[in-house]
Amino acid sequence: MADVTPAHVGQLSPDGRWRWDGTSWQPIQSWPAAPRWANPKVRVQATWAVLAAAISVGLIADQALRTSRFGLGLSLTFVLGASLTIWVGGLRSLESRILIVAAAVFACGFTLRASPWLTWPDLAAAFILLGLAGTFAVRGTVLDVGVSELAARTGHAVVQLVAGPGFATRPVVQVRGRLSSALPVLRGLLIALPIGALIAVLLASADPVFASFFQINFDLGPFLIDILFVAAGSWAAAGLLRLAASDPLDRVDGPSWRLGTTETLVVLAVLDAVFLGFAGAQVLAATGAAGDALRSAGITYADYARSGFFQLLWVAGITLALLILFSRIGNLSNRKSRRAFLVLALTAITLTLMIDVVAFRRLSLYEEAYGFTMLRLYSHVFAVWVGLVFVLLAADFAGVWRSPRWFVGATVVSALVVLLGLNVANPEALVVAFNTAHAQTSHKIDGQYLAELSSDAAPALIDSRAQLEPALREHVTGAACAGPRTYGASWAAFNFAELQAADARRNGC
Repeated sequence: MADVTPAHVGQLSPDGRWRWDGTSWQPIQSWPAAPRWANPKVRVQATWAVLAAAISVGLIADQALRTSRFGLGLSLTFVLGASLTIWVGGLRSLESRILIVAAAVFACGFTLRASPWLTWPDLAAAFILLGLAGTFAVRGTVLDVGVSELAARTGHAVVQLVAGPGFATRPVVQVRGRLSSALPVLRGLLIALPIGALIAVLLASADPVFASFFQINFDLGPFLIDILFVAAGSWAAAGLLRLAASDPLDRVDGPSWRLGTTETLVVLAVLDAVFLGFAGAQVLAATGAAGDALRSAGITYADYARSGFFQLLWVAGITLALLILFSRIGNLSNRKSRRAFLVLALTAITLTLMIDVVAFRRLSLYEEAYGFTMLRLYSHVFAVWVGLVFVLLAADFAGVWRSPRWFVGATVVSALVVLLGLNVANPEALVVAFNTAHAQTSHKIDGQYLAELSSDAAPALIDSRAQLEPALREHVTGAACAGPRTYGASWAAFNFAELQAADARRNGC
């Protein structure tokens, strides 16, 4: 820059990157560009239909939230929101419409099931599917999205949700200039209201009949809660509609920073070594060679076989996260490093599947001794699902399908399929059936735990009594018949499982 002769202080250099301060050229500090996911732009502006849709969802959400329960009102809130998003939200792609219909399907679980082991996962699934439908409204597919892009799309959805009210109320702002003719009327009302109020107070004090006109039973507390619930529902709906109308987010790749090849391979090698040690321990325990170690620890082989399953499932989950992380951030630029990573990763996956099987088996042995609970049943389901995800990850590492980034989308789809299957199967009824079969051989049943189950289990509990010996039948009867035998919930709180449970108690107790 020394060959440039400045004309005055503050002059910019020809490339716009330097400024003359009277003595030397100083670099211009420039703010880094905002990430693409923070872009608040929209493809189309909101219309009155968008505002009406948001308010409609808010009104139904108010009825649902006032009950503080999962039921028909909450299902209708999601179904109405999904329908209006298809109608006025501008969903162009077929996949986005399939996703939003799937969200409505999971929302129906709020009415059909009563178990919190299902309703809360259903709620999470419905929200996730609505977000995916909005972010893929124009283009893109859930079966070609990486971890970084999924995080970027999540951030983009949050931005649109925050800006939702401003988007939906834009039609109101646009007509503000057309209301100038009404300003005199408004000013007149502001002047007349205090005058009218003063005269009304004086007349009310003089005439009790006139005063009775103003005795209105109005509770401000519930009214403010209704306003809050309507606003919350409308805000969420406006955010979804804004997400569907936003500029589509293009492909987002992972971070440019990479961990060294050696570091990546060392981490996987250590992981494999630990897993190999665990496999050796299982061989010793199975052959009886680890008897001294068990005796020194003060536990029997039966206790050993029935313990540690939750820790093993945690190990499987942590290993899955580590393999995904290091496959994305590891510097695997040459063929030799990629091959070494593949060998170590597939070894880790194979050994983790072994750990998954061990956890599944230990949990089964524990249930043979003590019976089933919802946590143990879901741990079984999680073990099977994690095994499936590891198989998908091995296929991803092996390059079975090279072009799309399908692993993340396939994992999400598999989780949704498992959750849908649980909704159909009614897991609490399965727990009742498993415990009934277990009681026929063990001659004991945990009636106290069965009484803690939701209405999803009540019909199965009542039907199971015929399969139990008389001594155990009383425990089940007490658990099954403790609830109400009539059902009179409001339409917003209506739940089909609760209705079935009341009918079963009325007819079977």
